[in-house]
Amino acid sequence: MPMREQEYRVTFNESRTFGVEIEFFGITAPKALAALNEAGINVHHETYNHTTRRHWKLIYDVSVNNKGTGLTRGGHELVSPILKGREGLKELKAVMNALGKAGAKVDRTCGLHVHHDVTDYQVENFVNLYAIYYKFENYMDAILPPSRRGNGNRYCRGFNAEELKALLAAKTLNDINRVMFNRYKKLNFQAYYRHNTIEFRQHGGTHEAEKAVNWVVFTQALVERAKGGKMRIAKGDWDRDAHTSIDHERRLRRILFGDVTRDSLKTEYGQAFKYQMKRREHFASVAA
Repeated sequence: MPMREQEYRVTFNESRTFGVEIEFFGITAPKALAALNEAGINVHHETYNHTTRRHWKLIYDVSVNNKGTGLTRGGHELVSPILKGREGLKELKAVMNALGKAGAKVDRTCGLHVHHDVTDYQVENFVNLYAIYYKFENYMDAILPPSRRGNGNRYCRGFNAEELKALLAAKTLNDINRVMFNRYKKLNFQAYYRHNTIEFRQHGGTHEAEKAVNWVVFTQALVERAKGGKMRIAKGDWDRDAHTSIDHERRLRRILFGDVTRDSLKTEYGQAFKYQMKRREHFASVAA
């Protein structure tokens, strides 16, 4: 059954919580803490851990560049508490601006990981989300830096047709877990067992508030769409290279917004989508 018109007209979900992990280097921990405190952010310096706090926590990350950190190895990772709604986006923006002002830097060793709460998900919703990501993984690659594309980054790998076929046949969460057992995927299912979230790991490192906020909103749009009607995988979808990035963009826009109108693109989801369109154009011009 096709989706009803109103199912496409989703607006930013104020109730769905999210969290972020921001990897960076270039400044010492004391300088980062001072900048964040000055911006009114409740932040603590901690040893490496996976515990969700009520405050932001600055921890060590062995996979990140250590230049300018004062560390002999590894850089920094700043992990948010549980955030929600427009106030959460406002806090994220303040954090990003504070880090940028303090001189934080990023390179290909860094990532921006986004978690969205999925306690309301059933098996079919996870399958829908993975189906969307499989269909449009080439587009996700096109809107992100080369270091985050394909399977070139061991911390955020894609998934193949055989894995998707197994997911489409999944009846239980354990069935999904048997396929998506590795957390170093662009879409990390293992976060569900640890945090009740789905984790988007593909975005490159950034201290730019606009990039971070738009990525959170854009990925929430995908999470919300997966709550809608069943995601159809057509015969042509298995060959992702058969479509250009612009084709993928048009198809994804229809899936998210139905019959696209000016009003649908004025919503937060629509604006975040338009931001990704600009990113695609940017990377296409650089490649040319």
